[in-house]
Amino acid sequence: MRTFARRDPVAAGELFDRFAPRVFGLGMVMLGSAAQAEDLVQDTFVKVWRKVDSFDASRGSLDTWVLLIARSLAIDLIRRRVLETRILSQMEDPGEASAEPGPDQMAETHDLAGRARRAMANLSPGQRAALELAYFGGKTSAEVAEMEGIPLGTAKTRIRSALVKLREALEVGHDV
Repeated sequence: MRTFARRDPVAAGELFDRFAPRVFGLGMVMLGSAAQAEDLVQDTFVKVWRKVDSFDASRGSLDTWVLLIARSLAIDLIRRRVLETRILSQMEDPGEASAEPGPDQMAETHDLAGRARRAMANLSPGQRAALELAYFGGKTSAEVAEMEGIPLGTAKTRIRSALVKLREALEVGHDV
């Protein structure tokens, strides 16, 4: 790893030869497609290359570190797939029903949007940032922690607390 961290091409090749088959296998199991598994291998080694300085042998083995990076990337891809499927299913032609919302739906949506804005404004800056990165930016808790420079547990707590506060604020009959 020390040689790889110095950007040695031979060490990079050895690391790739050692882990690419395992990352590909993980991709096949999680993603179910050879093309996506190949993309996962490439994305994993790009991230390993960029994050080489974050590897700490005292926290775990190199095998675990590389495979955790691959797993996180695969989970992100699965999340994106689910989101895309939901969006596409919502865009399907509803047939004879009008796509235009009625006055009741528009008023309800307007009210809900206003309550959501007020609820977001009532979050602490840390909670708001963590929630925006996780849900609007599509970042994992680990990525939120890294981007915000906070421990992973703190990032998870901020995201969870923000979600609880939003849910409470958006419950029917609750005034923000």
